[in-house]
Amino acid sequence: MRTSLSWKNPSLVSGLICLFLLLALAHSAIAAPLELTEAERRWLEEHPDITLAYDGFFPPYSFKNDQGELEGFAVDLVRLISDKTGIRFNIAPENEWSALYRAAQDKQLDVVATMVAQSDRLQWFTFTRPYIYKSLVVITREEDHRITRKQDVSGKTIALVKGYQYEQKIVKEFPTIRPVYVDTMQDALNAVSLGDADGAITFLGAGHFIRNKYLLTNLKYAAVYDRHSANESFAVRRDWPELASILNKALDSVSEAQLQQLRDKWLPVDYMENLVEIKLTDSEQQWIKQYQTIRLGIDPEFAPFEYLDEDRYQGMVSDYVRLLNQRLNLNMQIVRGLSWEDVIRNAEKGAIDVLPAVGITEQRQQYLSFTQPYLNFHRVIVTRDDAPFIAGLQDLHTLQVAVQADSSHYGYITEQSDIDPVVYSSLQESLMAVSGGEVDSFIGNVASVTYWIRKLNLTNLKIAAPVSTEVQSLHFAVRKDWPELTSILQKGLDSISPRQRKIISEKWLSVEYSPTVDYSSLWNIFIACTIVVGAVLLWNIMLNRKVRIRTAQLEYSASYDQLTDLPNRFLILDRLSRLIDDARRQQRKVALLSVDINDFKKVNEAFGHKAGDMILKTFSSRLKMTLSEKDITVGRLGGNQFLVMQTLFDIEDSVVLAERIIACTHHKFDTADQSVSLQVSLGISLYPNDGDTAELLLKYADTATHYAKKQSHERYAFYTDSLIRNVSRKLELERYMYEALNNHEFEVYFQPKVESKLRKIVSFEALLRWNNKDIGMVSPAEFIPIAEKNGLIEEIGLFVMKESLAALKYWQERYQMEFSIAVNLSPVQFRSEDLIPAIESLILNYGLHSKNIEFEITEGLLLSDYPMIEEQLRWLESLGVTLAMDDFGTGYSSLSYLRKYQFDTLKIDREFISDLPSVEADRKLVAATIAMAHELGMTVVAEGVETEEQCKILVENNCDILQGWLFYKAMTLSDTTMMLDDQYAALGDMET
Repeated sequence: MRTSLSWKNPSLVSGLICLFLLLALAHSAIAAPLELTEAERRWLEEHPDITLAYDGFFPPYSFKNDQGELEGFAVDLVRLISDKTGIRFNIAPENEWSALYRAAQDKQLDVVATMVAQSDRLQWFTFTRPYIYKSLVVITREEDHRITRKQDVSGKTIALVKGYQYEQKIVKEFPTIRPVYVDTMQDALNAVSLGDADGAITFLGAGHFIRNKYLLTNLKYAAVYDRHSANESFAVRRDWPELASILNKALDSVSEAQLQQLRDKWLPVDYMENLVEIKLTDSEQQWIKQYQTIRLGIDPEFAPFEYLDEDRYQGMVSDYVRLLNQRLNLNMQIVRGLSWEDVIRNAEKGAIDVLPAVGITEQRQQYLSFTQPYLNFHRVIVTRDDAPFIAGLQDLHTLQVAVQADSSHYGYITEQSDIDPVVYSSLQESLMAVSGGEVDSFIGNVASVTYWIRKLNLTNLKIAAPVSTEVQSLHFAVRKDWPELTSILQKGLDSISPRQRKIISEKWLSVEYSPTVDYSSLWNIFIACTIVVGAVLLWNIMLNRKVRIRTAQLEYSASYDQLTDLPNRFLILDRLSRLIDDARRQQRKVALLSVDINDFKKVNEAFGHKAGDMILKTFSSRLKMTLSEKDITVGRLGGNQFLVMQTLFDIEDSVVLAERIIACTHHKFDTADQSVSLQVSLGISLYPNDGDTAELLLKYADTATHYAKKQSHERYAFYTDSLIRNVSRKLELERYMYEALNNHEFEVYFQPKVESKLRKIVSFEALLRWNNKDIGMVSPAEFIPIAEKNGLIEEIGLFVMKESLAALKYWQERYQMEFSIAVNLSPVQFRSEDLIPAIESLILNYGLHSKNIEFEITEGLLLSDYPMIEEQLRWLESLGVTLAMDDFGTGYSSLSYLRKYQFDTLKIDREFISDLPSVEADRKLVAATIAMAHELGMTVVAEGVETEEQCKILVENNCDILQGWLFYKAMTLSDTTMMLDDQYAALGDMET
């Protein structure tokens, strides 16, 4: 496991040496002793040998293999803990449960590796926190679909092991089951496999082990019975609490990646995804108990999303419904015999409770509430092959447009255009009408259209154009008077992992459908019209050739990037998934490298998108030529991001690969006008170290790329635990942030700014602080970027402005002084059309002079690609407020912005102030900056002034205003007011 980042070095040799040292350092960090107390370390020294016992008949956690050796999840974990703590465990010969349990009670054993903490055992043992979480599951035959949730065991024949702790509980909970009692879990699974029982209830891990060992391949996990049946801990003799504490710390030190490797080795990880914990409120759980059956309204012809095939519910949505029924203990049952029009009418009357696959329209919102979208698709236009070119919806106004009745497409057309569509009761009828010439076009979703064109063999139809670039969505829709169910379904949908969603999607979008052919009719036609059929056959051959060519073109377009001819996102992720599968079988590693061309946006801005495309093509050609080995795949993810993947024997190979990619940028890139030098940043994730799916590796490689871009000295970075912690921290802050305003956790602090020579307070800067009771004080450097990303910055920014202007008004009236105040504006706030009206309204409400309000703007705003930036700045100028260029000197284009925009104040960044007394270059730069700003008629503010030496140099160079800890720190409103009271009371200026 890697615990630190790799870095870029000048040469390959030094890079490999540094990587070797890095890996050695990481290994030593893993093997380092835990942070134990002095008493715990002394205890370990006094007890060098500790006797530990395993239950030898508890697969897959601890058991004897065919050679009589102990192995299993707990055995591997104990070895890992032994390495971390330095404890030498002596393994006891007892491994039969009743014998080892008695020995442990008599203190002949010190630790039992697996034991459930029960109240009657506390007199003998102290338990660590649980580390094995066991779940009871129902196992059935593969072809048996009668049991999909816990309640379905009612009335069924169920195999139960005599004497197991859960046996009586199950019989009591479901008295109608017909129990078949057996001696062992293997006997229970054999009974199901041979058809002597409908199902068996067992622990997931044990069932999985027995299933695999004895090749019971006709069995499946049908439902979860109890997610938290009994959890296992280390049991330590009661008179050794120090050891229990040490083992708890050892368990906490085992990383999630290490635990995941153990789970992958011993547990059915794929199925464990279904054992998620969905936290329902008490009222939601009560609601589920109250409503035993939920009426489901489906579209029987909405393939591949949902449809009926020989009266069986099929399609992507059917898999989601089955998952939700299982996870939430719901009983959503389809109401049969209804067309889609009937379903909509019944839903409007309240006779249908849930529609599992619908789009949102204004009409439906009157009687339905909706979950968040869980399936997306594109709305497209279908025409005949010989139809004129159509670019979009605007080209359909003179044509007859077909649409399915009561569909979201009908709602979209009627609400978004003035087209009067021809309505058909089903999608098939609509497509047949286009094919037969009754209408000119049809609007529907691309997946369903593709399915039915193939199913009906409508070879004269084509997808002509998208309706819009907007992605359409499908939602679960619930009757309006059942808001509880909407919340319940949303929690269930949120529990479905991206990997499961991908499996469902690929399952239904990869199915081939072949139309049936009536050979007797063809024979009659052949006998009656031989010549005609010959002509038709010739025409058909020509048509099929045309279709094959067009299909090949479409398939290529769907899998390859049109600009670079590299595999696109879909194809390269598919290849990555296959590469992972191969590596899993061969026990090898896979490296995924995410390659980002730095500052490529500036290339497009400077030279145009045509030149940018030329550079992308050149770079992709260099990648293909440099990485031409068969085991390396190069693809383009989109924009300026590329992906490279390779099967590895050692991690060091990925470093070599990264260096080769970076070498592709050593030569300049030619455009029509000039040559351009570029650099790249790389993020590297590894299978199996970082993840076992293509999506996870891509996510982690992208995270590492962003890290590398921020580190000016690094050209590539490995994904590591520190990055995980960074991402987790951001997610935690975002979760708390949504309630921070309502909970009054934000507070505006004020830092005074003084006139440089008299040191008299003339202004304040408003600085936001966040104090949360759970996570404490949070730095603005942490939470401001998060707020900018999630959109909360607009609401937070408005709060800061209100608090700041209210404080300014209060101080001006209290002290009769023309103070001013500076407020920072985020680039994201400028994207809001409400920014200028809000500022104007606040100035009027508080009755302030605009000249006393200053907005500080960073270079980041001016670098943003927001098209309205100039207009917004002009509006601010028209309000009469003061504009300040913040952090001047930290960006390379600040001077150009001073020429382009009208700023009133220039703030010299603290980076140039801190070393002012000792660095001559900084003194010269600051002096020149002050002189230049004065020539442009600007006021100069120096921030971060902390020493008298700094102050003296700034005063000598005629800096106007000073700000920093030498004078005042940032203070709360009340503290600032007390400080001002003291000052003006001393001067006798404060009115009473």
